[in-house]
Amino acid sequence: MKRDKQQSSFVNIGSSSLLIIFLVLCLATFAILSLSSARSDYSFSERLAGHKTEYYEASAWAETITGRIDEILSDTAGEMGASGLPQASGGVAASPYGRAVMEALDGAELEGILLSCLPLEDNLIVSFEIPLGEKQMLDVALLVTNYRSFETYYEIKSWKVVSAKAWDGDQPLNLLPMTENE
Repeated sequence: MKRDKQQSSFVNIGSSSLLIIFLVLCLATFAILSLSSARSDYSFSERLAGHKTEYYEASAWAETITGRIDEILSDTAGEMGASGLPQASGGVAASPYGRAVMEALDGAELEGILLSCLPLEDNLIVSFEIPLGEKQMLDVALLVTNYRSFETYYEIKSWKVVSAKAWDGDQPLNLLPMTENE
């Protein structure tokens, strides 16, 4: 009978030890997963902060260029006087003011950025792109307005982040390594 009691106490000690070992392994696994998740979140937040910093630097650069464009439009309007003003209902592109703006801004370089002017129907669009990292650009498009009808010389038509490279849908995506049987 003594033998049965010793054997049953040995089994009880083993099961509690296995339970503790299992709990320690579970806690270690959760600790490693938590550390991995924290490291991943930290690296993501660093990349996001870098991207936001690049965007705000590009946006400040675009604001500077837009301010310079506003000065040029104001000077051009002052030089043209009443004779070069577009009609209240007419478009800017065909007016002497529109031609003078196009001559002043098309192909001009402000703050190291090349400007382009595009007549679109009766309107005139001034656009430029600012690099935003290696893969993206800040695309800005301004519509030159008829300053007789509007309080400003331009309206912002586009202020968006675009990809710097065209997407090529023919790029292969190797999901499984393929081996050739010879």
